[in-house]
Amino acid sequence: MTSQKHRTILYGVTILLLVVAIVAYAAFPVPTPEEPIRLMYHTNAGKVLFDHQTHASAGGFALSCTDCHHLHVGEEIEPVSCAMCHPPRPEGMAVPESCFDCHMPDEIEDPMIMKRSDALHEQCMSCHEHYGKGPTFGPDECAKCHVM
Repeated sequence: MTSQKHRTILYGVTILLLVVAIVAYAAFPVPTPEEPIRLMYHTNAGKVLFDHQTHASAGGFALSCTDCHHLHVGEEIEPVSCAMCHPPRPEGMAVPESCFDCHMPDEIEDPMIMKRSDALHEQCMSCHEHYGKGPTFGPDECAKCHVM
């Protein structure tokens, strides 16, 4: 009889501790970071996973925000992501190849702006080659970044 009583008390304490743990977990949620930790770019060539923490931390590349995000010329604002001007498109909607697909030439400061995909490829490849970390690039090595 004593072991049955002890077992009942043990189960009761276990359930009570479980309830306290669940309430504590729900009461103190982890704050959402200001910037996304990881981004998944959906491209025609396959998905590309980008990890902010690896690129910005001292243990990674130790890049500042402005090394990747450009400022609007003549404006005193924070660096912006590509998605500020190029939001995700609904499935099936064509992604513009250049700024001129959506904008008139007089709306854009630099008429020689390259396609978004070319700009990202150039920036990513040159940075990885400079630091000697991460994937190496070549004409047949798309799968090192793009996952089908």
